[in-house]
Amino acid sequence: MDKREDQERELKNRPLHYRLGRLIAGRKIPKALELLNAFIENRLPLFEGQDWVIEERRLAWLYRIEILRENGRLTEALAWACLEVEINPENVAAVALKERLKRDAGLISLGARQSDTQKVKASHALWPGVAGMRELKAMLERDVVLPLQEPEVYFQYRLSLPNGILLYGPPGCGKTFIARKLADVIGFNFKEIKPGDLASIYVHGTQQKIAALFDEARDTAPCLLFLDEIDAMVPKRNGEAVGHHYGSEVNEFLAQLNECGRQNILIVGATNLPNRIDPAVLRPGRLDKKFFVGPPDFEARMELLQIHAHGRPQEKIDWFYCAIFLENYTCAEIEYLVNEAARMALDQRRPIITDDIMNAAKMNTPAHTQEQISGMKDILS
Repeated sequence: MDKREDQERELKNRPLHYRLGRLIAGRKIPKALELLNAFIENRLPLFEGQDWVIEERRLAWLYRIEILRENGRLTEALAWACLEVEINPENVAAVALKERLKRDAGLISLGARQSDTQKVKASHALWPGVAGMRELKAMLERDVVLPLQEPEVYFQYRLSLPNGILLYGPPGCGKTFIARKLADVIGFNFKEIKPGDLASIYVHGTQQKIAALFDEARDTAPCLLFLDEIDAMVPKRNGEAVGHHYGSEVNEFLAQLNECGRQNILIVGATNLPNRIDPAVLRPGRLDKKFFVGPPDFEARMELLQIHAHGRPQEKIDWFYCAIFLENYTCAEIEYLVNEAARMALDQRRPIITDDIMNAAKMNTPAHTQEQISGMKDILS
């Protein structure tokens, strides 16, 4: 049997977003929509009240609307949102999404709802340059983007806007990239801070820098404040290796984190070590939502391979097959594999071929197994 037929048979046991990515990467949009319809048909309402437990059938509704929007079928996307609102009018996310799609379709003026402090970009340009990762994008859309872009709907239901989120997962998977794209999507200024930026040789010096950091964020609001390696900024205060001064610094962070959402500041923390963060930081009202950012999915792997190979001598490469084979490789590892493939081709003064990438992968296995990745995801789930 052909190697690709083998892979297609194995698809049946895969999660929805994996199968969906394969179809979209192969430009089989009608089949992708058929797959989603099979999950959604005769199962409305998809949401009950505010129960946002993540599951495939609920995300399928968001996937379908995203795909229709990507392909310029706004009227169909709006019709599905309207149907859910008609059947389940208390589904706040559906109400907000309907309003946004109406604006996209030109049925409501953007200026009619835009305030001085909440200026957002036209939503037809959401997530430019972010291939695949549909599960993560759907969750960010639902829990972060919609509340910030449609605040009137959420205020009407007396639901607060998100105060902060945590992106966690293995290193090299694009947490910083996602944070930058999120700032672009919601139209916020982006400010990145690393632990070294807050270091001070003076007593209470770090506390003063933390206070100044949040003052600056308030002055540049709306602002997405990205705290990279947040585990080093707010370590567990009961840890044996954490001194008294760290406890004071964590307390300062906690005081500053409160009410950021009401000040047009979105805090986004990123970490590879979520179990080292002080639990108080992860409580409601601080970093409200946690999102796992794992290795790139099928769609993203295909695009990453082509981006890194662009402009290099190459024969016709089977990107589809390579993307299948490179499951669990991080973004950084995929870039390394393409560089290694280029070196192999250079040694023989010939174009890069599919086997170069495959051989590079065989000599460089991914840093994390599927079991390890699942274990990381479960830490905060």
